[in-house]
Amino acid sequence: MKRGSEKWVYLSLVCVVIALTLFPRDTRAETPLALDIAVAEALAKNPELQMLEQRVQSAAARASQAPYLEDPEIAIQTWGAPLSNPTAFDRADSNMIGIRQKFPFFGKLGLKEKIAMAETQMAVQEFHAKRREIIAGVKIVYAELFMAQRSIEIYREQLEIMRSIIRASEARYQVGRVAQQDVFRAQLEQSEIMNRLILAEEEAKSSQFKLNALLNRPPETPSQLPSDIALPGLTSRLVNLQDSALTQRAELKGAELEIERAQKSYELAERNRKYPDFMLGWDYARMPNEMDKNRYQAMINVTIPIAPWTSGRRRYEVEETLAEIRLARAKKETVRLMVQREIGEAFAKAEAFKRSVELYKEGLLTQAELSFRTALAAYQTGRAEFVSLLEARRTLREAQMGYYRSLVGLLQNVAELERAVGRELD
Repeated sequence: MKRGSEKWVYLSLVCVVIALTLFPRDTRAETPLALDIAVAEALAKNPELQMLEQRVQSAAARASQAPYLEDPEIAIQTWGAPLSNPTAFDRADSNMIGIRQKFPFFGKLGLKEKIAMAETQMAVQEFHAKRREIIAGVKIVYAELFMAQRSIEIYREQLEIMRSIIRASEARYQVGRVAQQDVFRAQLEQSEIMNRLILAEEEAKSSQFKLNALLNRPPETPSQLPSDIALPGLTSRLVNLQDSALTQRAELKGAELEIERAQKSYELAERNRKYPDFMLGWDYARMPNEMDKNRYQAMINVTIPIAPWTSGRRRYEVEETLAEIRLARAKKETVRLMVQREIGEAFAKAEAFKRSVELYKEGLLTQAELSFRTALAAYQTGRAEFVSLLEARRTLREAQMGYYRSLVGLLQNVAELERAVGRELD
């Protein structure tokens, strides 16, 4: 090699290194995005989950305030000061300073604390419900994107196959072994595959946008998924899943806590209706015009819950809490029926898709591929019609697409089943 050529090669390599350094390639799209990584990223970055987490902390702080008394009051008073000289306190009949403190009747603060703690736990269960909803949403959209990307691969493979068939048909037509109609059919089939490929690419973009929204990524961020996904486990019986949901589903736990909160509110309303609250006070008095100048006074104020002009309000508070108890119980029953329905539907669909996936893996895919290869060999040797070849190719494509549709259906319905039960399935 000449010295000038070596110099240009060296300069080219330097430019390549500088370009790679200054403009690094985004390898995130090239590294397959695993499902567990996507779920973890969504849980860490989803703004709805962060909002609910802050709501839990707020409710917990509010519950911690419940057992405390109200702030005490300091009272400063002067009696009998001359109006002509209002600041002449030494000429007033009495100058007092005292302290006041309100005390609720025994047990009321404890009930308020229990109500606040129940509300905190309700916020916790709302957080867990949203968490399971986000996990299920990521799995469902991930499966959609997986299906779209596999569809693109299949249509591209089918497109290459059709191009080979077109070349073979054109060669056979030139020697008069097939009619020109076979070439037109092959070209028409190629156009149909290209149209399906365009639709699959649009579906992939749509699914990518939805996944990026769940992961809180920029909308245009690409994600390349693995070429295959492990089959989820589905070994539990339906009755076991329904029993598990009664203890695991966050919405049911929240409904139980809502009943508990309503019952404690009823107890508090009953205490407010029957028992008074108190205010205790102590004052120090300075009386300049008296022989005994230093004095004190004590006080106790008692509320009257049975006063005729206020008792109606207390009675309606009790009726309100009783209605809240009935509402909470009805809500729990509604949630229980909804959970049973969701589990039953998702379990039936998951079982059906699981059997379908097993059927494809046990022989349908292999048989469809073998049938197409046989038809292609027979067509190339003139022992089969072009229509038979197209039918075999369509059967292979439908078998491949059917397998991935069943796999995606299984993934999505298992995700729905996990959300309905409230936990990951084994």
